[in-house]
Amino acid sequence: MRRWFLRLFLLVIVLGGAWAAWMSFQPDQDVRPRGVRVTRGELSLTVTATGRLAPTTEVLVGCEVSGTVGDVMVEHNDRVTRGQVIAKIKPELYQAEYEQAKADLARAVAQIRQLEVQEREAKRQFVRIEGLHKTGAASDQEYDALLAAYDAAKANTEAGRAAVESANGRLQLAKYRLDRTVITSPIDGIVLDRRVDVGQTVIAALQAPVLFVLAEDLVRMQLLADVSEGDVGYVCPGQTATFTVNTYRDRTFEGSVRQVRNQPASVGNVVTYTVVIDVLNRERLLRPGMPADVSIEIVHRKDVTKIANAAFRFRPPMSPDEIRRRLEGLKWPEAPPAIDVVSASQPASRPTDATFVPPPIEPAKDTLWTFAEGQWSPVPIWKLFTDNRETAIALGPDVDEHTEFVTELRKQEGSESALQKAIMLARPENRRL
Repeated sequence: MRRWFLRLFLLVIVLGGAWAAWMSFQPDQDVRPRGVRVTRGELSLTVTATGRLAPTTEVLVGCEVSGTVGDVMVEHNDRVTRGQVIAKIKPELYQAEYEQAKADLARAVAQIRQLEVQEREAKRQFVRIEGLHKTGAASDQEYDALLAAYDAAKANTEAGRAAVESANGRLQLAKYRLDRTVITSPIDGIVLDRRVDVGQTVIAALQAPVLFVLAEDLVRMQLLADVSEGDVGYVCPGQTATFTVNTYRDRTFEGSVRQVRNQPASVGNVVTYTVVIDVLNRERLLRPGMPADVSIEIVHRKDVTKIANAAFRFRPPMSPDEIRRRLEGLKWPEAPPAIDVVSASQPASRPTDATFVPPPIEPAKDTLWTFAEGQWSPVPIWKLFTDNRETAIALGPDVDEHTEFVTELRKQEGSESALQKAIMLARPENRRL
């Protein structure tokens, strides 16, 4: 029994020492509210996204015939013009097919001439026997035999004409395949990629093998930004976009939204839509494939009343029931008008595009808190839009713009605990002889 009391006594001593140590680490209860005042100035609402730069027009130049590459006339970054020869396939096989098709056509033409002669002879015999048959000088058997021979001759002539057309078609096909051994550029632009070398064998089976990747002049490019489905509702053609690339982090480039594509892309549970931004690359600093961090300006105001977002996150040190009771009696001022989206009236990029006008941004109710004479007071306001650092607000007529709204509770300087002060004084740099 005595041992049990001794253990209990030691436990009380240990708990008391722990409590004393804990309290020695606690700072003095010298806490004061800290706040900010509203200001007036410029504020923008932007949508951020990531994207990649691409040429306005990119063409994959392939080969329609199989064979061995005989010559390559261009290299990477070479400028090409429409119709310029950029590569050749060895044409010997297709040249032989073309010559054979020409010979087949000549033979078919000779045969049709022979058949036409036979048809004329059969017609002459039939006309002669037809006259004799009318006078009774020829029998029905002779008449029927010559009529059948004449019909057969006409049929042979029609078959010969079909053979000529078939031979001519084979000749055109052979010529087409022969012409396709010469690869030409379909656009004016530059060579982004060359995927073939001299002596390489290309096989055009189910699809044409890609030999070159061409792009139009890179002075005009497009930025394909992947915008989240939560933000794409306020993006429309005509809005201004700014972006940066990793190569030039200290520079900001500009562009203009041209199109918002309706085709969704899903990665996991995130749905994005492609926004096409036109970019003018006069200095040729930007290159295809560069990733970019994009900001699209949705709303821009040069002179608005704004406040730091920290003021909206603050809640006074009161119970939830007490905060709810104080908020129930508030009366909000008259709601300000909705905020129109920048360039919402811009036309579509093409006459066939479906136009879309984003709805205006409606103001929302919120409250800020003030602290005066030891009392917490909520202030009703209207939130307009935010740039994630500051928020544009509309204050009521009874609220002074110089009023300080609380953002946090912070202890005063010099309110460290006694133990903390002792530790600080014990450091070598703080000792005094």
